[in-house]
Amino acid sequence: MELQTTVHRDLPALRDLAEQWQSLHETSGTANPFTGPDWALPWLERFADGTRDEPFVVEVRSGERLVGVAPLYVRSVARGLARALQPVGTGAVWVGPYELPGLLTAAGLERDATRAVVARLCEEQASWDWAHLLLGGGSAAPWLEPEWLPDWSFTVLQRRLRANVWLDLTVEDVFAGRRNLKESFRRARNRLTRDLGADGWAVTRTTDPAEVGAALGRLASLHGSRAGLRDGRPVHADVLEDTRVLDLLHDVVGRMARRKAVSVYELRLEGVVEAALLVLHTDTASYSSISGVAERGWPYSAVTHLQSVAVEDARAAGHRVFDLSCGPNQAKLRWSDQVRTATEFTLVGPRRRSRAAHLAVAGHGVWASYGEARRAHRS
Repeated sequence: MELQTTVHRDLPALRDLAEQWQSLHETSGTANPFTGPDWALPWLERFADGTRDEPFVVEVRSGERLVGVAPLYVRSVARGLARALQPVGTGAVWVGPYELPGLLTAAGLERDATRAVVARLCEEQASWDWAHLLLGGGSAAPWLEPEWLPDWSFTVLQRRLRANVWLDLTVEDVFAGRRNLKESFRRARNRLTRDLGADGWAVTRTTDPAEVGAALGRLASLHGSRAGLRDGRPVHADVLEDTRVLDLLHDVVGRMARRKAVSVYELRLEGVVEAALLVLHTDTASYSSISGVAERGWPYSAVTHLQSVAVEDARAAGHRVFDLSCGPNQAKLRWSDQVRTATEFTLVGPRRRSRAAHLAVAGHGVWASYGEARRAHRS
């Protein structure tokens, strides 16, 4: 199949593309909420304005039809001695909630569109020294095939995996064989009613664009409170501590709310919000994002209870997947043993200078990946 590609390096052109990009996101059937313009454009506007880093978004078309978008940007690295292409949402500003950026492709054209992106990157080799591409994760071809390269002067390396636990909502009993999990749901409800009475607690779901901003503000405060809980409870980092990240999230959630693609669940105890959960939606899936809980809500397994409500709402909406976010751990694997992976590849350019610079930076990258993993394990 002959596909045409265009590289966009400025924000006005990307804003013009946004409507078609969003339409492709909705019709692609993707379960990944991070591959549409709602996440990429606000990030680029804040962190790739052209002063040092700049957009490098590849558009793929079949005739007039948009069939793929690769949201990338060019990042200056090694004190300006090299340039790396990498997914929007990654880099020096670690945006915890922006977990799985990747390529967006039309259903049935995952491999062809991804191959077209790789071919265009190779044509544009003068613009970068190496490129990071995240494939899979429910939104693109699962692998970067070496045969897609124009010649063997390019080098493909596997960089790392990203994994997330997910629930299959198409089965009759989502929690089959998860007796302990079902029991925890029941105990949480019973304890809430015993301690507070049937009218003393409630779960609310906010989707109204006029109200989502305030709900997100309460969630951010509770997220910070959760990070401060100790006494043997799992350590969590406050991924919203950086005000730039919180500002970005408010923008993204506001955009998604206008399309009814986001929900904020809150547990109220005697009228006071003591726990909250952000859930992102595509046409086929729901994605459990950041959460927060105060000291008072902790004994009631508050976040787990909110997630159980969100699962039921996702099933009622006809969603096929409920995603428990990146980073399998004991708490998430209680829900399901199904783990989906996305693979990040590095494509190193053919120039000797590019290869040397990548080798020099790779060692530092190992340390950076270690730091990122340390943060992720606490979120």
